[in-house]
This record gives sequence, structure tokens and C-alpha cells, in this order.
Amino acid sequence: MNEVKFNSIQFLVFFPVVTTLFFILPHRWRWILLLGASYLFYMSWKPEYIIVLLAMTAIGYLAGPRLAPDTHPAMRRLLLLFSLSVILGLLFFFKESDWSNRVLPTVLGQLGAPYFLSGIHLGLPLGISFFTLQTMSYIIDVYRGVARPEKHAGIYALFIAFFPHLTAGPIARTNLLLPQFYESHEPDYEKIVTGLQRMAWGFFKKLVIADRLALLVNMVYAKPTAYTGLVLILATYAFAFQIYCDFSGYADIAIGAARVMGFQLQENFQQPYYAQSIVDFWRRWHISLYTWLRDYIFYPITRALYRSRINSKSSLILIIPPMATMLASGLWHGTHWTFIIWGALHGLFMVISVAWSKHNGGLRKPFTLPGWMATGLKIFATFNLVCFAWIFFRANSLSDAVYIVGHLFVNSEIPSALFDIVPGGWYEWMIVLLALLLMEAVDWMREKNGSLRTLIRRQPVWLRWSVYYGLVMVIFMFGKFEANEFIYSRF
Repeated sequence: MNEVKFNSIQFLVFFPVVTTLFFILPHRWRWILLLGASYLFYMSWKPEYIIVLLAMTAIGYLAGPRLAPDTHPAMRRLLLLFSLSVILGLLFFFKESDWSNRVLPTVLGQLGAPYFLSGIHLGLPLGISFFTLQTMSYIIDVYRGVARPEKHAGIYALFIAFFPHLTAGPIARTNLLLPQFYESHEPDYEKIVTGLQRMAWGFFKKLVIADRLALLVNMVYAKPTAYTGLVLILATYAFAFQIYCDFSGYADIAIGAARVMGFQLQENFQQPYYAQSIVDFWRRWHISLYTWLRDYIFYPITRALYRSRINSKSSLILIIPPMATMLASGLWHGTHWTFIIWGALHGLFMVISVAWSKHNGGLRKPFTLPGWMATGLKIFATFNLVCFAWIFFRANSLSDAVYIVGHLFVNSEIPSALFDIVPGGWYEWMIVLLALLLMEAVDWMREKNGSLRTLIRRQPVWLRWSVYYGLVMVIFMFGKFEANEFIYSRF
């Protein structure tokens, strides 16, 4: 079975067929279609890993009713800890499969139990980090009493496996998505058109920009010791835009596909490189992960510190919650030191940012910059801090990251063959630069006006459709159609 990726020919058949059948079928049968399509979508990758998705689904569904507030408090707490431990244990087992294959045979051998996976290399199940967090949020929300346990096994399974967000988010929250599967979604011209527009924009960012920037990024980061100075800087900036276009492109396709069928998914990006601080960056970047970390890690730790009667002005209140939250973000991406350092850097940047904003008001300023200049400097500083942290995120090893950091400003002349580093030379550079300028213009208009779609809708019909057809033609003419995986499908 060929894998049905968003950026594959198979998806161009899969999605219209599923959508057409969805609107043809009576409402009471639609959940069966969507669940079957979602499992088919997932199994097109590796059929055997559907077991992991089914196991995670079963844990959440079976735990839900027993976590309701009318259950005995001690039993509820015990079941909460047990279910979360099993879910996190499954996530750790697969994320660290090499370690698991070394340690578990010894442990189970001591207990006299067999280990059936010896010698088998277990890959990371597609999207496991995303449906793990979604299952955990459901369990915690039911435990807290802010969400009701879902009684319909099929609807709950669809909530976890809904194919648009299954492999790389946005991470759906219980009270936003679950009720929508009970609603009757009839064909809506406005939703279909705006959903397709959103999908086209996502394909543009992925195929025209991200996959083209990957040519440079992959070449330099595969062997960074062969480069110094400007090439390393350029590759790092290229990765910043690659990961943004790749991940936000996926989110655009997912949100647009869901919208065509009438469903609303949470927004996941809001012009993150226009952020004026690291805190502001995380309010705009991977919003569904940020809000998850905020609600289930940052706030509980903060409340626990206040309950422990720590002085509200204590530095512990300022340091511990953001550092713990960002370290958790790093560990969610992986247990390699590069991800841990990436998370720690963002935590450190947050602590410094919040501390500076608290004390900045009391400082005497020798002069005041014009508003536009101060804003520009904040954006510039934040963007470069984010790019510095991206080095650790992208590097293949800690030693590679250390080398890159140590050689960013070594031998910084422009190499004579700079534009020949990647195949295609000038041609590839010009395409990606023009595409980036277009994307930045669109993001800037969104930042200033809130909705570019509203602005386009005001234009004459001929101009609107010229823009749509033009975007599609650009995708087909300049897109990279090698079906390269989305970066966040690895997590």
C-alpha cells in the first residue's frame, strides 16, 4: 500500500473521494466513513502500527467513564496516574526503542517473563507524540470535570484518529472537536472554497518553499564541518524558514481539509517570526502545543508553587515554571541532548524576557527610540534568538551543534561558489527568494489587517480567481513533488 501523505498523488484521490462520500452519506453513518478513512490513511504508512493507535485509543476510552467526578476520589487518582503512566510509557518505549531493546529483556528475564521483540528494530509510530498528548488532555479534562467522558466508542476513536490532524496536529482539545462529530455538516460553499484556499496556501509553503530550502539545509547540516561562517549562517536561517513553511504548511492543509468537510481545527500558527519576545513567539508558534504545555504543565506547577507559600516575588516563581515547561517541550520532541538544550534555551530566553519586562520600567533611559524602530529591533532580536536555538534542534548531534555555534563567524567571506552549493544554483535561489517574499508579504498583511481572505474577497471576481489560479499554477510549475515527509511527522 502506498503511503497517503498530504503531499502525495494518492492524497489528491483520497481526499476528494472521502469528502464526496461524506456529504452523500446520511449523518448517522458519516462517523464510520471518517473513522475507516482515518485508519486507512494511517495504515498506508505501516499497517502493523495501527495496533499502537488502537491501544492508545482503548486506554483513553476505557479510563474516561471511571475518571468522572462521581467516582471514588482515591480510585480516580489511582486510575489517572496509572493511565497517564501507561500512555507515557508507550511513548517512551517507542521513542527510545533502542534503549528498550537493551534494558527490557534483562528486566523481564529477572521476572521470568519472555520478551518477544528481541532483535527487532521498532520505528517511531507516525504521529504518536500528537495522539499521545491528545489522549492525555482528554483523560485530564475528564478527571478535572471540564469535559464529559465520551460514551460512543466509535466517535471517541474518530476524535483521536481524525485524519487531517492525526500525524502532525494541530493537537485537538476535547471540548472543541469532539462535539463537532455529532453535528450534521452539510455542503457549504463558503467553507469549501476557504478550505481549498487554505490547503493551496499550505501546499505552496511546503512544496515551493520548504522542500526547496531543504536542499541547502540538508546538505550543510549533513556535514557541517565542511563549512564555516556565512554558509552556516545562511543554512541556519534557511532552516528557520524551512521548518516554519513545512510545519505551518501542514497545519494549513489539515485545517483546510477539515474545513471543507465543515469541521473547525485550532489555529496552530500566527506569524511567529513577527514576535517581539520569546514569550510572544510561543503564543504564535505551534499554538496547540503551547496551550497544551501551558494548561497541563505551566499552570499546575505555578499553582503548586503558590500553594507551597513561596513568596510571589521569589525568583523560583519566575524560573521554575517556564524552564520546566520548555524542557518538557524539548523532551516531547526527543530525549537527545540537542532537543533538551533547545528546550532549555527557550526556557532561559523566557525567564530573561519576563525578568527584563518586569524591571525595564524602572530603568532610566538616556533616549527613546521611535516606536517602529523599537518594534523592529525586538522582532530582529527575537528572530535571531529563535534561529540560534534552531541550530540545536536541527543538528544531527551535539558535537555538530557545538561546531556550528563555534564557527558561525569564522571565515565569513562570501564563498565564490555560494550559489552552486545546491543543485540548480541561481535558478533555485531566485525561486525560493521570490516565494519567500510573497509569503512574507502575505504574513505582513495578515499581521496588519488580521485577515487577508477578507481583503481578497472584496476584490472583483476576475481578480480573485486570477489569484487562485495563479497560486495553483505556481505550485505545479515550481513545487517539489518528491513527496518529501513533513518534518513534524518524525515526532
